[in-house]
Amino acid sequence: QVNFSKVPMEMRLPVRCSIRRNFLSGIQVEFRQSPHQRSLRAQLYWLQVDNQLPGSMFPVVFHPVAPPKSIALDSEPKPFIDISVITRFNEYSKVLQFKYFMVLIQEMALKIDQGFLGALSELFTPSTDPEAERQRSKLIQQDVDALKTELMESSLTDLSMLSFFEHFHISPIKLHLSLSLASGGEASDKGEEMIAIQSLNLLLKSIGATLTDVDDLIFKLAFFEIKYQFYKRDQLMKRVVIHYSEQLLKQMYVLVLGLDVLGNPFGLIRGLSEGVEAFFYEPFQGAVQGPEEFAEGFVIGVRSLLGHTVGGAAGVVSRITGSVGKGLAAITMDKEFQQKRREEMGRQPKDFGDSLAKGGKGLLRGVVGGVTGIITKPVEGAKKEGAAGFFKGIGKGLVGVVARPTGGIVDMASSTFQGIQRVAESTEEVSNLRPPRFIHEDGIIRPYNRVEAEGYDLFEKLHIRKLEKESYRYHCALPRGRRANLIVTNRRVIYVKEVEILGHLITEWGYLFEDFTCCPSYEANVLKITFLDQRMFQRKDSTGYECVKTVQLQDETTARRICCAIQEAQATRKQQKLVKQASLQLKKP
Repeated sequence: QVNFSKVPMEMRLPVRCSIRRNFLSGIQVEFRQSPHQRSLRAQLYWLQVDNQLPGSMFPVVFHPVAPPKSIALDSEPKPFIDISVITRFNEYSKVLQFKYFMVLIQEMALKIDQGFLGALSELFTPSTDPEAERQRSKLIQQDVDALKTELMESSLTDLSMLSFFEHFHISPIKLHLSLSLASGGEASDKGEEMIAIQSLNLLLKSIGATLTDVDDLIFKLAFFEIKYQFYKRDQLMKRVVIHYSEQLLKQMYVLVLGLDVLGNPFGLIRGLSEGVEAFFYEPFQGAVQGPEEFAEGFVIGVRSLLGHTVGGAAGVVSRITGSVGKGLAAITMDKEFQQKRREEMGRQPKDFGDSLAKGGKGLLRGVVGGVTGIITKPVEGAKKEGAAGFFKGIGKGLVGVVARPTGGIVDMASSTFQGIQRVAESTEEVSNLRPPRFIHEDGIIRPYNRVEAEGYDLFEKLHIRKLEKESYRYHCALPRGRRANLIVTNRRVIYVKEVEILGHLITEWGYLFEDFTCCPSYEANVLKITFLDQRMFQRKDSTGYECVKTVQLQDETTARRICCAIQEAQATRKQQKLVKQASLQLKKP
């Protein structure tokens, strides 16, 4: 029995004593030195890389994989990377002796989509502007010159120095790989295929497979070890690279047999073997410790066997139907629909109920979109490309009326089987640690602001047709129980509400600053917006009715802040219009 409310906290039974929380360090480094020996121990407990691009296929690019529950319950959390180095040095010898060099790396997952690779390529691609590239090279050269002396003097960077390794060991590496050729957000509009992806596609085609999406492929790379050998450090690095390159090439069959279009048969076989292994191993391990542990091990073994059998079969069906749904979405030739589908299918359901809601939402979106597309697609095409766009829109609408509902049914089946797999295997999905940073219109990177980041993330998730050059400014959550937010952009105020069953956002109303008849005001915690409603006409020459919209906020402070945010956005908007008009006047002859 534990009392957490008392200060300090205490345990009442079986022993009465004070207790305290103990947190593991993110990074821990120990360094010791004696006249003839030096030791270093470095531990990194968690390393996670998030993909903050809007509409990305995989929100988390890299993360450690949690150990099985049977192991996690009986042992303390282990660091993701643990490096131990013990060196000996002798004043009469230039050979550095490594008595012990050990690197332990836990199981990890790598999830990459084409959009992420494209963004990385852009980041490191030289600028096309020669003057900017020359300036950049000059700055880099200054940094290199400033550090060159220290680097040359450091013995750690001398790769040609001979070293003696008594025991050098890198642990086995287990990598879960997921790869998608789809790209979300801005990257999907560019249509550029990465060189690395093309090379991999060519390699797979040469052995008779067509590259589609792959999910949760497992590569097991054997350990690397040397004992009592002399090596130069560049030679040792080359040997390590060659060792793991050979290991990867030997396991190319995993990539071919793990294609989603085939249902990932290799993953199914692996899951069944792990389930059978746990069914026999867990009870045996428990029997060594005692009868209670045997019963617990038997339960864990049966759960693992059933979970991997049912979950593996459901996973195969889910992957195949997902690939079919992706093909049907491509037939519609509607990039906006494909992007929304990618975002929705990429979102991992929390439980089985969430997966059913996700499937129902996909089916509803497909049916409604297919029926309304017959009218909306020709109109949209005519606005963009005139008569040619109108006939293209008719074609898209006719194809969509069949492909969208069919794709919705297939996606619903895929989501349902995905939910069955998650329930059966009891897997936990790793999520983003924080929403993406909000960068203001001036492009200056400021200290991270959680509130701004949450508002920007909310604005990006809105499935509405955003206005030209519309950007987020401010937001606030409405009182509890309403599941709604008020968002201020540089052009309007939007009232956003979350649909509880389906879990997606809808816009109840939004009013442009141009329609405001006076500045917004507030009384206590109530915000008042006065505007002209263009939809309500008194007579033909009338501009519309003057309406007042009231919104109840959490408190007076929130009302004052949102009121100030609207006024600032209005002032900025007016200033931008004046600047634009002045520039047009100057351009006139």
